Amino acid sequence: MPAVFYGVVMALSRRAQVALGAGIAVLLGGIAGLALWSWWSWRHRPGREPAVRFRRVGAAVVAAGLVISAVGAVWRTTVAVEHTPACAPPGGAQAATRSGPFDLSLVAQQAATWPETGIGLLYAQASGAHVCLSHAADYYVAVHAHNPAGARAMNLGDILLTPGFTISKEQLRTLIGHEARHRAQWAVLTVLGGPLAFPAAYGVDDFFFPGSRNHFERLAGLEAGGYAHVGTGPVLGPAQFAALGFLAAVIVGALLAARHRRASRGSRTGANTPDAGTDRRMTGGLTRDE
Repeated sequence: MPAVFYGVVMALSRRAQVALGAGIAVLLGGIAGLALWSWWSWRHRPGREPAVRFRRVGAAVVAAGLVISAVGAVWRTTVAVEHTPACAPPGGAQAATRSGPFDLSLVAQQAATWPETGIGLLYAQASGAHVCLSHAADYYVAVHAHNPAGARAMNLGDILLTPGFTISKEQLRTLIGHEARHRAQWAVLTVLGGPLAFPAAYGVDDFFFPGSRNHFERLAGLEAGGYAHVGTGPVLGPAQFAALGFLAAVIVGALLAARHRRASRGSRTGANTPDAGTDRRMTGGLTRDE
C-alpha cells in the first residue's frame, strides 16, 4: 500500500504533488501541518529533493494516516445514517432534548472531529459497549467502554467513552455540559494541529498538571466534571524531572548535530573549490616561479 501510494504521487506533476500534499497536510496536521508542508516544499524544491528512502518513509506514514482517517470517516457516516437509541439518564426518564435555533458552532465541531469520532464509535462497538445518542448535548456515549483512561470518562471527538454513570440526573446534566466543552477543545486543536493535537496536548498537560490542575479540565469546569480543586501549580516529581532532562538532552543533541552538519558542508564546499589549498600568492600578476 505505501509503495503504491508513493508511486501514484510521484507520477503526478509537480504542481499536482504540491496541491495534493497541501490538502493531506491540512487533513492530517491542520494549520500547523500546512505550515510545515509549506516549509518542507520550499526546503526541498526542485534540485534539492530529499533522499528516496526518506520520501518513502514519509509516504508510508501519510498513507497510514489517510487509511485510518478514511475508516473513521466512513464508520462515522454509517452510524450517522443508522438509527442510534437515545441515552436515558438514571431513573429511566428520557434526557432533555436540545432545543433552539440551528447551531453552526456545533456542526463545525462535529465536522472537525468526524474521523476521530468514527474511530471511537468503531472501538466502542468492537469492545461491546452500549452506544447511545445524548440529545441534551448531541454527542454519542459509549457506556461500559474499556477505554485507556480506566475508570475515568474519556472524549474521543464527538463520543464519550465511560465505564458508566452512578450519579443523579442533575449531576448528569452538569457533566454533559462539561464533556461538550471538551468536544469544542478537541475540534479547535484538530483545526490547529490535526486529529492527534488534542490527545497529545492533553496528555502532556496532564503529565505536569494532573487532575484538577489540568488546564483543559479547568476550562471545561472542574465542578461540572466532578473534580475537587487541589491546586493550580505543576507537579514536579522524578518522572517529570526525567522527562525534562530527556527533552533538554534531545535539544542539545539536535543543536550539536546541526552544527556538525553545517561544519561538514563548509568543509566539503571548501574542498570542492577549484584550486583550493594551492598557494596562489602573486607578485606583479605572476607567480614567484615565473
